[in-house]
Amino acid sequence: MQRFNTKLLALATMGFVSAGLAAPLSAAPIEGTWVTIDDKDRSRKSLVELVVTEEGELRGTITKLLQEKNQGLTCEKCPGDFKDKPVEGLTFMWSLEKASEGEWRDGKILDPKTGKVYKARASLSEDKQELTVRGFVGFSLFGRSQVWVREGD
Repeated sequence: MQRFNTKLLALATMGFVSAGLAAPLSAAPIEGTWVTIDDKDRSRKSLVELVVTEEGELRGTITKLLQEKNQGLTCEKCPGDFKDKPVEGLTFMWSLEKASEGEWRDGKILDPKTGKVYKARASLSEDKQELTVRGFVGFSLFGRSQVWVREGD
């Protein structure tokens, strides 16, 4: 009986260790916390958590507004289910699909300030420390881009 328990314990331990090591290795390079940088005044606006769902969809949630004047803001002009929701905790980017390594397309992004929803794409820099996020209407030519930086940089 002692021998069985020792083997079982060893197998269970190996399983937990393997699972713990595999999780970080399987995370997409785009996942993590990003600092949004305003494309007009270059100020740091918010922290965004990017995750890839089990279905392979990239989503972004605003986890913190960095400027004191924006603390407690709600999405007053936003449509439907977004209306009057707190901006902090808002999933404002969704349905982006991986097009190639570091490239995500065919998604949507909500501008909480204006309440407008745009088509979205995102491109990860080669060193994986910058993310160019583009929101646009119709064609990518008609839109604007922001460069976000990985938190801690």
